[in-house]
Amino acid sequence: MTTRVEHDSLGPVTLPAEAYYGVQTERARGNFAVSGQTLGGQTALLHAIAQVKKAAALANMDIGVLREPVASAIGQAADEIVDGTIGPDQFPVDVLSAGGGVSPNMNVNEVIANRANELLSGKRGYEFVHPNNHVNAGQSTSDAMATAVNVALHRDILRLRDAVEHLAVVLEEKVIRHHDTVKLSRTCLQDAVPVTFGQAFGAYLAVARRGVLRLTAAAEACLDVPMGGTVVGTGLGVGAGYVDAIYPRLCETTGLPLRRHPDFFDAFQNGDVFQYISTIFKALACGLIKIAKDLRLLASGNRAGLGEIRLPAVQAGSSFMPGKVNPVMAELVVQVGLQVCGNDTVVTMAVEGAELDFNAWTAVIVKNLFESIRLLTNTMPLFADKCLRGMDIDTDHNRRTAERSLGLSTVVGGVYGYDAGARAAHHARDHDTTIKDAVVQLGIAPPATAERLLDPVVLTDATRGATLLDDMVADQQARTAALVRGLSPAARAAIYEATSAVARADNEINHAEQQALDVVAEALHLDSVPDGLPDPAKLTIGERALTYGCAAWLAGADSVTDDAEATLLNALREALALDRDTAAAMQAKVDTLRAQRRRYLPRSEHLPWWEEFGDLLARLVQPAELQRA
Repeated sequence: MTTRVEHDSLGPVTLPAEAYYGVQTERARGNFAVSGQTLGGQTALLHAIAQVKKAAALANMDIGVLREPVASAIGQAADEIVDGTIGPDQFPVDVLSAGGGVSPNMNVNEVIANRANELLSGKRGYEFVHPNNHVNAGQSTSDAMATAVNVALHRDILRLRDAVEHLAVVLEEKVIRHHDTVKLSRTCLQDAVPVTFGQAFGAYLAVARRGVLRLTAAAEACLDVPMGGTVVGTGLGVGAGYVDAIYPRLCETTGLPLRRHPDFFDAFQNGDVFQYISTIFKALACGLIKIAKDLRLLASGNRAGLGEIRLPAVQAGSSFMPGKVNPVMAELVVQVGLQVCGNDTVVTMAVEGAELDFNAWTAVIVKNLFESIRLLTNTMPLFADKCLRGMDIDTDHNRRTAERSLGLSTVVGGVYGYDAGARAAHHARDHDTTIKDAVVQLGIAPPATAERLLDPVVLTDATRGATLLDDMVADQQARTAALVRGLSPAARAAIYEATSAVARADNEINHAEQQALDVVAEALHLDSVPDGLPDPAKLTIGERALTYGCAAWLAGADSVTDDAEATLLNALREALALDRDTAAAMQAKVDTLRAQRRRYLPRSEHLPWWEEFGDLLARLVQPAELQRA
């Protein structure tokens, strides 16, 4: 390999003869070769720097700082960088070079200067075009590199947005295709209530759509650039009229509607825009991690996992177990997401680490931002096409698991009361059956009603589910009202008087007890409050037993039947002309009801006794007992 020697203030430097770059680039290449990544590998940034240099040359020509042949040669050299005529090997500076971007800036300056001289004189060197005096005229590393970074970020963010939109299209296909495919939701990794895959994937789609909106806003924010601010924002060193000339030229060379940043000092000191952009990347990465982890769980198995979905097999999953297929695309997404989150941490530290009038940590900010963009942009189409698009759903298996969820007890509670829902849930768990079967087996509802109430497809639709529950509650209330109205006026009066007597067991009725009795009177459809217990001869044996049962149940509503209440119940039994065996049988039924509540619900969760009054009647009444003798 032939070489050439150049000198600077530090002495001679040997360079490859074919290199367009110069001594400052070579020193930086030797000093900062740490990451294995070079400016030549950062295509978007490299092209943006070249376009900024061309715009500056043209602006300086416009104001008379550069002669037209020099500006044109600089512009042509910059174009050759963009079109690839000057290859990436001419930009060997490490992306983590120190000094806030001086080395990559000078790398481009030297390459353009040598190539421009070659165009003007047929040989390399700085005789006609100097890297500092001409290519870097009217610029500092601060404003030139900040502008180029913004241009490159804008373009790469839009490419990333396209990748997110592609992912959104695939997700939307899944939402539409599986809008009514039932599955079981889970909270805290425990069975919850039925949902559809359309609803679940709709949540994933929302992540992508928000990402598109946020990336659009981030790309727009990058269009404010500080070109002309030179070192710290004062604009020291630029020719008169340069700032007015540079922005039209920037728009021309980049093809972007770039705007003058409203505050150059802000642009050089504060990196919160970069932090904002990095946070958008992290939010997108976290959403993707969540989606990928969900798919891994749902596809777990294939014999002993959830097995709700099947992901496409793209390669063998094990070097040891034949036939094993791993969710490798989902795992790729998780790892990429973790890296993006790590990159955001680096950007955060570099932004907050800025000192005084300039952030010297631009290189590490830029490296991590562009790495995050590249990882996300490359990964999302792979995830969409090699994982999501070919995903299969086991429809029958998912419906079975949805129907077996104990979470359906919530619906039972909504119609028949929390106690009924709790009984159904515990019965289904203890007997390894469905809530629907438990409801029937416990006598809470007949089979046809249970089938209607616990259809998982209906329960995934908020409107249909609410309408169904409203209808069922109304039906239940109507049945209770019909049952009460089926009692004779004398029986209803007797029940009210019995409950009133228990309330007066302590010789007084407070305001709350009176309100409760008003509820009972309304539930019993009494036109007026009875005065005393009706003649037992006007009541059937079943009605007398029911009256006694209501009183016995109320006496123990606070979990304790005290002496006064026990005495009152005995007197009531005698007044109702009930033999001890009949009263004992009704007391046993009341105790059974109370035991059921205590078994499934703590005392603190019991409803007030008057709110359970209708349910009490329904469960105490037996049609045969109410037939008149």
